[in-house]
Amino acid sequence: MKDETVQRNGPRARAEFLIDLLALGRPMQIADVGARLANSGAPYDMLMKLGAAHVSGFEPDPEAFKAMQAAMPANATCYPDAVGKPGKATFYSHAIGTLSSIFKFHAPAARYLGKGFWVKRPITEVPITLVALDKIKDFPTLDLIKMDVQGAELDILKGAQNVLADAMVIIPEVRFYRMYQDEPMWADVDTYLRGMGFVLHKFIAPKSVALPSSQKSRFTNKAAYSQLLDGDAVYIRNLEEPETLSVDQIKCLALAADSVFHSHDLVAFCLDQLAERGAVPKGSAKKYVDRLPPEIAGPPMSKEDRKKAKATAE
Repeated sequence: MKDETVQRNGPRARAEFLIDLLALGRPMQIADVGARLANSGAPYDMLMKLGAAHVSGFEPDPEAFKAMQAAMPANATCYPDAVGKPGKATFYSHAIGTLSSIFKFHAPAARYLGKGFWVKRPITEVPITLVALDKIKDFPTLDLIKMDVQGAELDILKGAQNVLADAMVIIPEVRFYRMYQDEPMWADVDTYLRGMGFVLHKFIAPKSVALPSSQKSRFTNKAAYSQLLDGDAVYIRNLEEPETLSVDQIKCLALAADSVFHSHDLVAFCLDQLAERGAVPKGSAKKYVDRLPPEIAGPPMSKEDRKKAKATAE
């Protein structure tokens, strides 16, 4: 019995339940800028494995592009483009690949954060030409975009007005403390996305660092690290007037909320909205929550308990 419950409450079983329930009729269109699609562990992997998502990625290096194309699953497409503010730019290729950027390091920040090695390791300047997403031929209209490009997220958004016209989820890495010269900060990205009709939903794994001091080695618990640095921010289309959104948009949001960024209350909200429109059976939200593990959702409340809870809330 326990094994059956674990299987029923597992992420794959929930995703399969939602995919069958929602019957979207097409794969979700997802773009990931800054990740190598051949690598596993991406938050949308479950949707890809179940054939519910098509993912687009980018690799401007010709040799790496060939290697990625050879390793691509059928429901992924790699483009040989570097995306950002259109035109010529310099790519600062860092010995630690994840620190590479089109922006130069801000050396005083690196020293303050105790990351002096950031500017001491080899950095190669590579001339590149950037293109806007909207200018890439045959690029799909997106439901979700994820970006981790060390400061270029805002430039990518500004060049993606058309492909993001109906998108429901945008997940940029945002910076709270400046690492690079002239890079946009979280406040800049937040202001721009709100102007596009998106609202901040949650942060995923925000990163903090321990500041350098004579006592730094004594801070063994990362909970003691105080200086907020960066993290992924989940933005969703404003839902205050859900009737202005299409059924497909709400279905895509429900799938992403469950499998990509794990907002189960948002899934239930979406299912209630879809039930009101007759797009899913009534009671679908309950059936979904029934599939959540006990550490997330408890058993259904009795009618009397619901009345008590409502009275307390009022």
